[in-house]
Amino acid sequence: MQKDFYIYGRNAVLEQLLHHPKNLKRILIKEGLKTSGFEEIKELAQKNHIPVVTTDEKEIAKLLKDEVVHQGILALSKPFEYTNFEEWMMAVDTNAKPTVLILDHIMDVSNLGAIIRSATAAGVAAIIVAELNQAPVTSAVYKTSAGTVGRVPLIQVGNLNQIIERLKKAEFWVVGLAMSDANGGSTDLWQYRFDTPTAVVIGGEGDGIREKTAEHCDTILSIPMENGVESLNASVTSALVCYEIMRQRRS
Repeated sequence: MQKDFYIYGRNAVLEQLLHHPKNLKRILIKEGLKTSGFEEIKELAQKNHIPVVTTDEKEIAKLLKDEVVHQGILALSKPFEYTNFEEWMMAVDTNAKPTVLILDHIMDVSNLGAIIRSATAAGVAAIIVAELNQAPVTSAVYKTSAGTVGRVPLIQVGNLNQIIERLKKAEFWVVGLAMSDANGGSTDLWQYRFDTPTAVVIGGEGDGIREKTAEHCDTILSIPMENGVESLNASVTSALVCYEIMRQRRS
């Protein structure tokens, strides 16, 4: 069972106050702090009846345990609630040609946070992750995402391959991102036309998309690379693809 956890950093806490204030139980601010932006946080907390208390560096270090850049502010949050896939499917408008991001076992919390941030900015309709062998939504994810966690549905499922097949039946075209085009079996990202509802599969940090998952994809794409570079970070890959889709849709 997931437990309450602390969100830290001014932007992350402010984003939650602006978009999901009911998730927060209390806010702690380091005593003597005079950094700009905290007055807005205090006002929003008061408006939403969230207690704000002052504390010291020792107590903050005790609560967060790890050495992190907390900027003197943290908020106790309820456990993160994932969106139900079935409910999302009933509400999604495929006529709008939505983009869905499927993360095939991303284990690094910093990568997950960065992916959520760029995908949200690029207008994805949902992000789908696996229940097992997948980085959970933690304090670090909120910090890396600059507080954008929850702005678009984050869906957790038991079997990614089954979900891919469900999306296909709903007229989504599923594309997977290969680490490189060394085997000549993929299509150049810049040559591909995203003109249907699209599900993009991003593989894990090590070996990329798992073989079985790749078999469920309709198309495998690769990002052109030069100077001997064979692969990119998962968060960079997802950002490039999501923004290419947005660029084409706006054209």
